[in-house]
Amino acid sequence: MLSRILVDGYKSIDRSELELSNFTLLAGVNSAGKSSVIQAVMYVTQAHHHYGRQRKPDIGRFMDIRNSIKGNREIYFELDLRRHEKKTTVKVILTQKENGVGMDLQQPSGFSLIDFIQRNKIVYLPVERVGIMRTYELNTQQERIIGERGEYAYSYLALYGQESIPAEEFAYKPEEVGQSLNNQVNYWLEYLMGFNVQTNIVQDVDQVVVTYSNAKNNRYYRGKNVGTGVTYMSILVIAALACKQEDILIIENPEIHLHPRAQSRFMEFLAFLANKGLQVIVETHSDHIYNGMRKCIKRNTLDKEKAAAYFFELDDTMQTRVERIRLNDEGAEENHPYGMFDQFDDDLDELLGL
Repeated sequence: MLSRILVDGYKSIDRSELELSNFTLLAGVNSAGKSSVIQAVMYVTQAHHHYGRQRKPDIGRFMDIRNSIKGNREIYFELDLRRHEKKTTVKVILTQKENGVGMDLQQPSGFSLIDFIQRNKIVYLPVERVGIMRTYELNTQQERIIGERGEYAYSYLALYGQESIPAEEFAYKPEEVGQSLNNQVNYWLEYLMGFNVQTNIVQDVDQVVVTYSNAKNNRYYRGKNVGTGVTYMSILVIAALACKQEDILIIENPEIHLHPRAQSRFMEFLAFLANKGLQVIVETHSDHIYNGMRKCIKRNTLDKEKAAAYFFELDDTMQTRVERIRLNDEGAEENHPYGMFDQFDDDLDELLGL
């Protein structure tokens, strides 16, 4: 798993270090560095693909991504990787070059970054996920991937839905639900959204047609007739259940298009997987996502020791300040930073004239 990330001199971050857990939640105000931490994680874990090649990930000019206050000449990322009792630290240093951004990858002896990535799949679903489409592309090239925007999630379900999910530990009540990907996806989708999903391959054009049925009837509908939230949630559930133990699932803003109840229940789903060995990193602006995680701790469906929550804000100089939220066994906060999902209380106080 990824156990620690250090970011130095990147965008609004002067220097921030975060301990990562089985379930890590990043919350806070806009443009305060949450996505920057995720970008650092992705840059380091993808570094082996680009090291020594001319083409690097397009992250802009060095002057645009370095910390403007610090004025640093290097951007420094450090990531701790842990597998069983072994740990290694991978470092990436970015510098300014005439033709873009230079990169130096450093890692000590021990198991390598390449070895880690080959054993531990990283599934990253950014905020720009694919939405409702008439049909979805059938993945005929690379096997068993979800895609950079979740664009192959329905292809994955269509091709491998009859098979058991990759990690039998992730099967919820297999004796009742079954262990196939189709059964597990539809169990959770019905619990979360009240719908089931069905995929059909159109072989002649390498496309996948997706339809949904309400749990209360057997009639199937196209995505545009059931709402965007069902499509978004289906992709997230498929992506998560396509993982195995010790894989890493990173989701930006899972709350998009979701009713508060679905947001809270989705945390139950992720907590179940995190307790079974999937590493989950969530970036959110939703108090329902945050409180859903806390509720799972109170219910003992998420071990407190396997959870970490951070609040990001900007100081007076527009620099990132990160505070870890301490949660007890009841899921209650032992420290509460000002601005940490306070708006509901502030609005209610005003409505009540307090």
